[in-house]
Amino acid sequence: MSELHADVQIARAVEAARALGRDGSDPGELIDVLIEELQRRLPAVDANLNAAFAGLVSLQSMQVERAAAEQHRRSETLARLHDAMVALRPIESPEQLLERSTKEACQACGFERAVLLRVDGSTLVPESVYIEGDPSWAAELLAASQAAPMPLQMGTNETEALRRRRPLIVRNAAKESGVPEMASLYKTTSYVAAPIIPEGRVIGFLHADYCHTGRVVDEFDRDALFAFAEGFGFAYERATLLHRLRAQGTEVRRLLSSAEAVVRSHAEAELELVRMGDAGLASARSTAGLIAAPASLHEVLTRRECEVLRLLSAGHSNSTIAEQLVVSEATVKSHVQRILRRLNVRNRIEAAAVYHRLTGESARAARDSADRGR
Repeated sequence: MSELHADVQIARAVEAARALGRDGSDPGELIDVLIEELQRRLPAVDANLNAAFAGLVSLQSMQVERAAAEQHRRSETLARLHDAMVALRPIESPEQLLERSTKEACQACGFERAVLLRVDGSTLVPESVYIEGDPSWAAELLAASQAAPMPLQMGTNETEALRRRRPLIVRNAAKESGVPEMASLYKTTSYVAAPIIPEGRVIGFLHADYCHTGRVVDEFDRDALFAFAEGFGFAYERATLLHRLRAQGTEVRRLLSSAEAVVRSHAEAELELVRMGDAGLASARSTAGLIAAPASLHEVLTRRECEVLRLLSAGHSNSTIAEQLVVSEATVKSHVQRILRRLNVRNRIEAAAVYHRLTGESARAARDSADRGR
């Protein structure tokens, strides 16, 4: 309604009130004045008209109450959405965010159940299920739906929502969902769903409904869940980036520590008379030494490669190693090449040296020999 039209309507109400001998200044006061005056005069005019007017007043009161309740619901939900985002923002673990997502969605939007699903190719795989007051049912649903992921196929609402990157509302899940077996498994009558879209790409969905009361979802439920999904997507993107940065920081510190150790060892080394060719080789080794040596063999080698290195360090040939491990000699040769490359050494002797340094076997052998000589 335009402001001019509203002014005209108020002016007419003021004239009507004055014609009845009453007065009022604002719309709310005018409504009360007119209703009160009509309630006083209509019984003497027409009983049926008076009853109809009474019914009209009751309907109007009910609509006003519903509008006030809906406004209160919206205000409360928006406040809870804000609180949920504040609670999720400090979490730096992507795994913790996945676990908290469904519970926070229910508490923020007022749902009784929420499901977080990950997009995995052409399927939706549940990652978290929360049901208010019923964790055992939630665990059963999570296990059952993980065993049979929801397909993203033509005709399903989720497929269309993924394509359009928009939330959806399903009021009759058995007929409209496109996946009636999922509706049967979850025993849902209606639900809303919202895509999670960090970096402009849909990586998952949030589903929510009222599984206890069976209340039919509405457009505000859909919009509220979409707002939560958007905020959750930002929080998850931030946590993932922080996780990657921490991992990279750890690797950089490890490399810097290794480089410092290499520089210190060369600075403390004794001066030698060497030819230029040997000096070039030493320089090359110094550069290669900047690549950090592993703290243990299992950081860079597989279990089978560790077995090959152990036998190689004991002085066995490729054929002997192949015989002991019951593999072909060509396979052993491939293992040895990978071992040399991953340990950043040039030959079998240097690989054996790395093995003895990391495992301490040469020192143990020396101690055992000394003990036997006593």
